[in-house]
Order: sequence, then C-alpha cells, then structure tokens
Amino acid sequence: MDELQQNAAEFAAAQDKGLKKGKKGGKKSFRRSGFEGLIWIAPAFVLMLIFSYYPPVDAFYHSLTNWNGTTASWIGLKNFTRLFQDTLFWRSCWTMVVLTLSCMLIGNICTIVLAELIYNCSNKRMSSFYRFMFVIPAIIPGIVTIMLWGKIILSGQSNGVLNTILGAFGIKPLGWFYSEDTVLWSIILYGFPWMGGTSFLIYLAGLNNIPESVVEASKLDGIGTFKRVLFIDLPMLKGQIKYFLIMGLIGGIQGYTLQYAITNGGPGDSYASMVPGYYMYKAAINDSEYGYSCAMGVVLFLMILIITIINNKFIKTEED
Repeated sequence: MDELQQNAAEFAAAQDKGLKKGKKGGKKSFRRSGFEGLIWIAPAFVLMLIFSYYPPVDAFYHSLTNWNGTTASWIGLKNFTRLFQDTLFWRSCWTMVVLTLSCMLIGNICTIVLAELIYNCSNKRMSSFYRFMFVIPAIIPGIVTIMLWGKIILSGQSNGVLNTILGAFGIKPLGWFYSEDTVLWSIILYGFPWMGGTSFLIYLAGLNNIPESVVEASKLDGIGTFKRVLFIDLPMLKGQIKYFLIMGLIGGIQGYTLQYAITNGGPGDSYASMVPGYYMYKAAINDSEYGYSCAMGVVLFLMILIITIINNKFIKTEED
C-alpha cells in the first residue's frame, strides 16, 4: 500500500513538473508558432500583391501614358479627356446597363420561380429529378453553350431552331445575333439556363432553410401559397437576392464573353452589342492603344468600387 502511494506521489510530482515546464516553454512555443504562421502565409500574401494589387496600380500609371505595348511616355489626363468625349464608349455603357438590368431582372425572377416550384413539389422523387435536370446546364462548359445558342438555337439562318419554330407559324426568320435589331434580345435570351445552375441551387437551399415551424404557422393562419411566397419566402431570401444582384452588376460591368465569341461588338460595324469590356479589349489588342485601354479599365474599376462601397454601407446599416 505504501509503495502504491509512493508511486502515485512520484507520478503526481512528475506530472506537475511537466506542466510547469510546459508553461515556461509555452510563450516560446506560441511565439515560434506565430512566426511560423507568418512564414507560411507570406508566399500567398506576396502572390496576392503581385497578381491582385500590382495590376490595378500599374494600369492606373499606364492610363496616364500613351503606352502602345512597347514604349510609353507621360501624357497626363489626355486618355481620360478623350474617353469622356468618346461617344462609342458612352454608347457601350448604355448597352451594358440595358443588358445587365434585363438579365438580372429576368434571371432572378425566373430562378426564384423555379426554386419555388421545386420547393413546393410534393413528390420528392420528381423534385429530385427536376433538381438534377436544372443543374446540368452548370456542368456544360460555357463556350459550348455559347456556340450551341449562337450557331444552332439562335442561328440567323432559316434552319435555326427558333427560326424553324417561327416558320411553322408563318413568321419570317429573324437574324438574332446577326441582326442589329435583334442582337440585344438574343444576348438577353442566350442561355435559357439562367433558370438553372448554381443560382437555382442557392435559392433552393435558402427556401429549404426556412424553419418548418414558420411554414406550418402560415398554413394554420390560412395563408395561401402566393401570400406565403410574398411575405415569408422572399424576405427569407433577401440575402441571396442581394448577393446575386451585386454579383450581377459586377459581372455585367466586366463581361464581354458573347461579344468576343459571336458578335464582335456588332453585328458588322453597327456596334449594337458593344460593351465597355469588349471595347477596352479591342483598343488594346486590335489597336495597340494600351494606355487608352488602361484608362477605360480604371473607369470600370471605379464603377465596381462604388458598387462595392454602397453594398458594404447598405449591409452595415442593416446590421446596425
């Protein structure tokens, strides 16, 4: 018994000694781990400075020069003076506003309606099937979707899918992407999958996160589906709606994929589908006016910055 007590006492003493030693070395270990953490994060921080922060600063500098890709001389604000007098730039900005607002409105409304239909589907098996079918468009590579719509569905030829349907009703074929009168409508209609993909899943996830007790209470109060959607579901989706509106605005300012792949800002020399992003690209790549292109980039950057500041201010106000 005495031997057991002695062993227990020795064990307790050794444990206490180890704890004290650990406490003494704790500060040193903590400092070492903190220093090591800085070392580990340094490469990522350096890469972020090089690839995220340096390009905008460099673009701003070159926007004050007549840089042609090889040489650059200081010209001050002449690029910006020219830009604000450039009617094609302001016309492209108006086209961007029309396309961005139209696509945001149509895309969000259709996606929310689709998410509501799936959410309210009582047949779980069919609900899973529809969910899978509407996610497929997000898997298809973007360039494949563009070519599919540009060359087959919205083809300007009489044998295009939509023109064939119109012809069945005795309506003349439309030029779609290849006509000045219909090119903007074609861009808005492009990718009917705006009713599917990740936005659909995010809206559906938001609906599924609505507490069941809230839904049951609305049923007990005799609230119909339409009123429930209007006064319960939509307020619950406020965060998702705000996110897609902000990302839609930023994407609309930055984007020019369709113009690059199909219309070239036209069709033809009409500039009917020209947007600032593609105008900036053409000024740099086709005309070697890199300084002028940088000036456009700075203006677009300021647009996005203003949207971001307003969004952050709005979120902060709501939280307060």
